[in-house]
Amino acid sequence: MAKCLVLLNPRAGTLKDLKEEAGSKDPGQLVDEAFARAGKEVDVRMVPPRDLGSALDELGKGDDHEEIIVGGGDGSLSRSLGRLLATGKIFGVLPFGTMNLLARDLGVPNDDMDEAIRALSTAEPARIDLASINGRPFHSISGLGFFAQMARAREAARGLKGFGRYAAFGYAAFRAFFRSGRSRYQLVIDGAPVKVEATAVLITNNAFGDESWRRERLDRGEIEVIVAHAGGWRDRFRLGAQVLRGGWRTNPLIEIFEAKSAVVEKSRRTRVWVATDGELTREQCPLVYESMPGAALMLRPVPAASDSAEAPAA
Repeated sequence: MAKCLVLLNPRAGTLKDLKEEAGSKDPGQLVDEAFARAGKEVDVRMVPPRDLGSALDELGKGDDHEEIIVGGGDGSLSRSLGRLLATGKIFGVLPFGTMNLLARDLGVPNDDMDEAIRALSTAEPARIDLASINGRPFHSISGLGFFAQMARAREAARGLKGFGRYAAFGYAAFRAFFRSGRSRYQLVIDGAPVKVEATAVLITNNAFGDESWRRERLDRGEIEVIVAHAGGWRDRFRLGAQVLRGGWRTNPLIEIFEAKSAVVEKSRRTRVWVATDGELTREQCPLVYESMPGAALMLRPVPAASDSAEAPAA
């Protein structure tokens, strides 16, 4: 059996909830026990986000673990991708955040920790695509305009007492809707220049579905550039509703480009706010996005026989 290291972000929402439910029992111990029940021996370590990079750097220096599982949200994994790739090891994700987009598309259960751990205990390595922004890898989504405003609002909501994770997400979306204006962007899609006036530009690693925001494939070797053109507030409100319930791909404000690479610049701006896999950063323009086909070797649960016909491709 492969030696497996589990790195847990103690600030992840699910771990915080687990700590409250467990009382005096350490959440790391609970995770260790759950893996033991599933028949997989692991080495569990609690690593704050600020120390995750140095912990992964150490793993590249002769560590004998063959697998690494990061327990946290989309952002925890995204911040770790460069160093995880540098280790040359197989890695996986234990979904302890709010959205958990990549874990969900890999087929790791999101709603129950024990089910997720059981699935990872028998998971097999599979090659999946990543994408990059200015040379830095990410796994799911990077966005400007509305999406950056939403990330900023969510950061502010984290400081409000009494806000749960999902309430904070709703507050962020509401605030971002009214703060997002129209901006001029210069795009270069696979070498072809495109000028747009939009409220948001979203770059995704492979295509997300209309209703579920799930990816059928993680190995198409492409990115999608989704432009939400500027419109009146009623048009934007209708689009926002369709993003939640489905139908956004056919909305007249939406324009979609399939590409291997894309360059994004915002008029008269040398630095812009960008939300990538839920993490907000200030990036230097131009933003250069590229597909990274088959860049990651990740643990992917084996679908049950009854689900195999419906399982998304690797």
